Amino acid sequence: MANGKINVLTCPACGSEYEHGYCYSCRCYCRKATRDKRRVTGDFTVVDWFSSRSSAGLIVEDTRSGQRYPLYMSDVFDFINGVQLTSRTLEETKKGSAYGWKVITKEGA
Repeated sequence: MANGKINVLTCPACGSEYEHGYCYSCRCYCRKATRDKRRVTGDFTVVDWFSSRSSAGLIVEDTRSGQRYPLYMSDVFDFINGVQLTSRTLEETKKGSAYGWKVITKEGA
C-alpha cells in the first residue's frame, strides 16, 4: 500500500464507510477498499477524550463545521513535544496509589 493510501471498510450497496464493518442501513457486511488519505485544515477545539485497553486520545471538533475527529495520544504527544509551559503552576496530586503533578489554571489557583 502506498504512503498516500488507506484501507477502509465500505458498504458495497451505498458506498458509506463504517469502522466496524457492517452497514445497518443496507443490512450488509462491508468490504475492504483502498482510497486516498484525506486531510482537513481548520481551527479545532478539544471537546472530549477517549480511553480503551489499546489506546487513548483526544476528540477535537472543527469550530466551523462541527465535525469531530479522534486524535491518538501518541500523535498528541508528538505535537506537544517541546511546547514550553511558561509561567505555569504545578501542583502535586495523587491518583489512586500513583503520585504526580498537574498544571493549575488561573481559575483553579
